[in-house]
Amino acid sequence: MVHFGGTAYRADELQRGLVSHCYRMLGSITDAVQIAAASTGYEDATRACLRQVGSRPLPSDLAAPSDDPEGVLSERSEILWLEPIPADLMDDHPIDLGLIAGLQRLPPIERAVTVLHLEGRPNIADLLSDLPPAPITAVPLVAPDELLLARYRAGFEQYDVPAIVTLFTDDAIWEMPPFTSWFRGARDIGRLISTHCPAERPGDQYLLPLTANGHPAFAVYMRDPKEDIHRAFQIQVLTLTATAVVHAVAFFDLTLFQTFHLPDLLTALPPNPYDGTPKPHIERLPKH
Repeated sequence: MVHFGGTAYRADELQRGLVSHCYRMLGSITDAVQIAAASTGYEDATRACLRQVGSRPLPSDLAAPSDDPEGVLSERSEILWLEPIPADLMDDHPIDLGLIAGLQRLPPIERAVTVLHLEGRPNIADLLSDLPPAPITAVPLVAPDELLLARYRAGFEQYDVPAIVTLFTDDAIWEMPPFTSWFRGARDIGRLISTHCPAERPGDQYLLPLTANGHPAFAVYMRDPKEDIHRAFQIQVLTLTATAVVHAVAFFDLTLFQTFHLPDLLTALPPNPYDGTPKPHIERLPKH
């Protein structure tokens, strides 16, 4: 069950193609569901999207990477950020997060034409414009390495930052809307997590496996030490190479938990499988 704006929909009652189409146009799964539900077909949905279309960025679209992982994180909650799409609302056309981010950089009509061609609907594109589609490339997704994902999950749940660092490539990207600060490189990602993650010991975090945009993803729950329950914290969407994580986007918009059919609280977790001994944080390097 998906809830949007007080209205409940079942995934099998939605036209997944229309939802995915509107999502490619808008970069918002919330808006995509609402427009798709009110549309009679792809031309109608496209025109509705064009009346509402804006540009939803990721932090890496707005500025250069930060070189100060221990510094203050800048937050821009007023920006309409790109959102992920859950697996049960996706169609069979390319919809990976990098592609959606690229589409968001296009002007509205060019974006519509490109999306329609991508979906094999050039006849509708011709009704809108004689523009050619933009050269947007859908990067093939790497089949998830279950061992890598298990190590990733264990690294966070044990709060073992050095182990987490080994799972990222040297040029990996970490970003986390609504924070505009983003970071490049496994070393800086480790310093960021070591400094800013509110976890303190093994068991503080619980990661629930998901799929978003065709990528492996995790819903992260963080333990509330006062009430000893795990609350919704963020949804991480990962891009993998064959052996490592090359890109992670941590979405802090907690309304996405509802979109992904997830509870806000976890109150009946299994016994902590860890020994409770804190792992050492990665070394914090002196500032220059």
